Amino acid sequence: MSPDAPESETEAAFRRLLTSSTTGNISLAGAYAVGYAAFAHAQSEGTQPSWYQEVDPLDLLFLGACWPGTFRDEFEFANARDAWLRLLKGTVQGRGVERFVREVVAASEELGLPVDDWELLPALAVRLEAARLDGRRLPRRILPGAALRGCREVFGPPPDLQLPDPAQDAKERVKRFWKTKEKKARNGDTPRAVLRAGLWRFEDAGLPVREEPGLLLPALYAALLTKPGERFEDLGDHATAWACSLNDTSPLVAVVDVLLLAPDAAGMSVDETLGRLFSLPAFTAPLPSDALLWTSSPGLALPRLAFELGIPRVSTLSMELTPDLLDWAGTQTRMRLNAAARGGDAAADAWDDPDTDQDAADEEEWEARRTAVREAMRKRAGRKSGATSPSDRPRSGTGVQRVWNADGSSVVTLPADDPQGREMTAALEGQLEAFREKFGREPEPNDPLFFDPDADEPTRITPERFDGMLLDMAERAAGLGIDPAYLHAWRELGYVVTEDNRQAFSAAEIIAFGRAVVRHREAAG
Repeated sequence: MSPDAPESETEAAFRRLLTSSTTGNISLAGAYAVGYAAFAHAQSEGTQPSWYQEVDPLDLLFLGACWPGTFRDEFEFANARDAWLRLLKGTVQGRGVERFVREVVAASEELGLPVDDWELLPALAVRLEAARLDGRRLPRRILPGAALRGCREVFGPPPDLQLPDPAQDAKERVKRFWKTKEKKARNGDTPRAVLRAGLWRFEDAGLPVREEPGLLLPALYAALLTKPGERFEDLGDHATAWACSLNDTSPLVAVVDVLLLAPDAAGMSVDETLGRLFSLPAFTAPLPSDALLWTSSPGLALPRLAFELGIPRVSTLSMELTPDLLDWAGTQTRMRLNAAARGGDAAADAWDDPDTDQDAADEEEWEARRTAVREAMRKRAGRKSGATSPSDRPRSGTGVQRVWNADGSSVVTLPADDPQGREMTAALEGQLEAFREKFGREPEPNDPLFFDPDADEPTRITPERFDGMLLDMAERAAGLGIDPAYLHAWRELGYVVTEDNRQAFSAAEIIAFGRAVVRHREAAG
């Protein structure tokens, strides 16, 4: 803008917010303006870290509240942001953050722009002033620089944290732990069971799980949360970031803190570490629900908070987000950032450019990745060949399957000739018949069973119509002798787990689905 050009309403609002904001004396609206200005300056100078491509207005507010502080990487940023938002929850400032989120989503809907769209960001300044989010100053004691000093989510557990003493019967319990059968471990919902399942996977791939305590935390994380899109070499960093992201009040913190510190404890072996874990009640108790979903990434705090406020959907540049898609969105964000870190912005853009047709190239890279990971794990273990990852084992049966795409997304397919899951097949018989009538043939493995009735070729239907169809089937299920809780759980989570396809899901997804089924059964009385 030239010096003589009239100042726009938006520019005037930003000027007022910026001039009224000083270090230690800032409002929520002022923090957003400072964060936006810092973001825009970094963009213009080309000094922004790769994770800036994922930020949304709530991230900018946090950046402004922290200014001039910086972060090592996206994990430190996201964990610090989430820890700060938890501190504000239930306070006057926390209610201000909730109002901020409502204003962002409302502006997004009115302007028809995603919440993280560059065009929406400047338009928020006027709106935030009108909502009076520029009036109340944030007390110095709750600004991130002061409130997060020594925070576990940011800095990890203190290195001098006193580890628990081993359980009295530690040797016997560790011995039984190693004898646990794989199927039993795979079906458990405790940290003990999930850790054993993860160690089975690592051991099967040739890693020295009984000699290297540093593999314990990655094994727990790998079995609980990983998707096929995550590279093996990223597991350590991701596991550490996830472990640090847990709320201090979570009982799982005691478990992961032992796993975080044990590798550096002088002379502590794998079995000695396990012996100390067995002294913790949380190690053999059901996993807390907050550990089953990891959304500590830029761009995910705003939609997560919006869903808590009852807002059903949030439009972002990458997708239209609903509560059941948060986990998937977290995986996608991590993959985009990993791609950017390894190949620059061009590589990151190639992952999510809707106008780029490179499915075949992506699938070739995807298969090359899996091969490279297997080879790296074999070399690390000193093996020549022959070790396979459980994710590469042949699947038994031909039932409901999860097909993984090159970008880490997945599609659940339900072939019509599935000999497994007769209850589910019966519930879907009407849909199978509709497919036959529409297209004059049986569904093939890659055909969507729930299709757009107006399309000439089998085309996946919209989420809204799919949800309605599942609800209709659930209402008719009891009359067919079918448990409707499975269909309600499918509606809630966006996927269905059966005995035939459970190997295609992470432990967190399996546990979450099982708990959803129980919850819907109890709700039905």
